[in-house]
Amino acid sequence: MKPLLLILIFILPSCQEEKRRVRPTIQKEANTEDPNEKKKESLLNVPAGAVIEDLILPYYNDDQKKVSLLTIEEVTVADDIRTKKTILKGEHLKVWLFDEEGAIRSTTVISSADYLVNKEQLVAKSEVLMIGSNGKFAAKSKGGIFSLTTGQAILLGPATAQFKIPQKKDIKAP
Repeated sequence: MKPLLLILIFILPSCQEEKRRVRPTIQKEANTEDPNEKKKESLLNVPAGAVIEDLILPYYNDDQKKVSLLTIEEVTVADDIRTKKTILKGEHLKVWLFDEEGAIRSTTVISSADYLVNKEQLVAKSEVLMIGSNGKFAAKSKGGIFSLTTGQAILLGPATAQFKIPQKKDIKAP
């Protein structure tokens, strides 16, 4: 019994010493992360590679008035390795932007675009056709960026635009 007790006395302190050596290493690794950097939190509980059909994303302002509406016929969920964020790759998209009163300001048709989930932005790298309400303008471009939360859009060139200039009889006096 005495030899067994002596062996335990020598083994236990050496195990505790091993734990002490390992623990600081783990703490160092944990401290290498930037405390200001948020861990990736998926806004979608859908695995990468999944395909979603007929997705509708409405956006409202603080007063619950419509700002924009995005419809996508087919969406593929992807993870961007560079930014560690979720991207939705959409095909056959439509974007409606609304004015302050909630009336449609413009309608846009896009063949394919990426929807950046965390930024709530749509980035089109394909043909974009935007038509203003009442046919006041039309624009065609090779891409665009749409902020769905603010209802703003930037069309990327090369682009062409056509505007309907009102005649004198169409202009109302203030």
